[in-house]
Amino acid sequence: MPDHPVSAPLAEILIVLLSVGVRVAWLAWFPAAPAGTIDAEGYHLLARNLVAGHGLSMAWEAPFCPDSLRTPLYPLFLAVIYRLGAPNPAAAIPFQVLLEALTTAWALRLGRALGGPRTGVLAGLLYALNGASQRYTGILFTETLLLPILAAALWATVLALQRSRPRTALYAGALWGLAILTKPNLQYLALAVGGLVLFAGLRLRTCRHLGIMFLVALGVTVMPWMARNRWVFNRWMISTAFEENVARVSAVAALAEVEGIAAEPWTPTWEALYDRIVAGAMHQPGNTGAPQDPCRQHDTAHRNIAATARDIVVRHPWPTARAHLRGLLHSLLDVGHNTWYPALTGNDWRHTGVVDDIWGRMAWSLKIGAVGDALQAFWRE
Repeated sequence: MPDHPVSAPLAEILIVLLSVGVRVAWLAWFPAAPAGTIDAEGYHLLARNLVAGHGLSMAWEAPFCPDSLRTPLYPLFLAVIYRLGAPNPAAAIPFQVLLEALTTAWALRLGRALGGPRTGVLAGLLYALNGASQRYTGILFTETLLLPILAAALWATVLALQRSRPRTALYAGALWGLAILTKPNLQYLALAVGGLVLFAGLRLRTCRHLGIMFLVALGVTVMPWMARNRWVFNRWMISTAFEENVARVSAVAALAEVEGIAAEPWTPTWEALYDRIVAGAMHQPGNTGAPQDPCRQHDTAHRNIAATARDIVVRHPWPTARAHLRGLLHSLLDVGHNTWYPALTGNDWRHTGVVDDIWGRMAWSLKIGAVGDALQAFWRE
């Protein structure tokens, strides 16, 4: 049955309004501290220092050394909001609700481009009710800006492939570049999409320059930021986030695995293992002990910590792989029950008798042959 010409646009408007209503209700029911996490506090500091004229720095006080961990687009977004009023993290939350509405609209357009109006309505409805993104709306997380850019980039990429238009490929490449400048993890995905567009253009022979246009726009968008990093840090790079993750997560997890230490992320035990990595980095050749500019000294220390962490991971590949696999399995257990259960029952989740380490409990049950107990534990979780 064909869609009514008026029903589809009306449904899309209602879905966007539903998305806003769901997120406003979530914020009213589960109020959060906008800068209450480490990452959120870092973005707040970057925006505050930009407004104060201290550059892109994550420092509380002088010296305000340039930062290379975070890419600039989300801090600039926050800085614009702070410039309109006081540098208050809560001022960004209404704008993030609007970004969620924009993401819903792009999801509608993307679904329509892939499968028609009904598919678009379904895609928009699924995103409007998406619980994962609701948790980010009230906190200064870069995902709230990344998602509308990513949805728009996917939509432009689909249109470029469907219509073989070089101009649309330019838009798509630029949007993927903006996505990288919002969250650097996407750099490899953007290059893979660029390769796909390039291959499609050559294979279809409708527009051989399609992929070239995409990659040129991607490069032009990202290049000013990379040039800044080359000028400031003498390195061609997007971000040092990967190096930071290897040092703060992978290397620490590898040490804990090798030594048989039960260490949860960011606990005192975890931080003590990280301090050992930092202490080992002090013996790197770059540490001469001679006085240096504080910012240069900070950059040198970061590079030495990254080198020490890489060495730990390289020397212990299998413990690193096991630790990451265990972390992946734990990530499959959604932590939303910690929020929903108290809201619905008034009781703390920890008083239900279900253990936090459900995989460990199941492994113990299976080890002693209590298959039914393992299945019951999984069901209760």
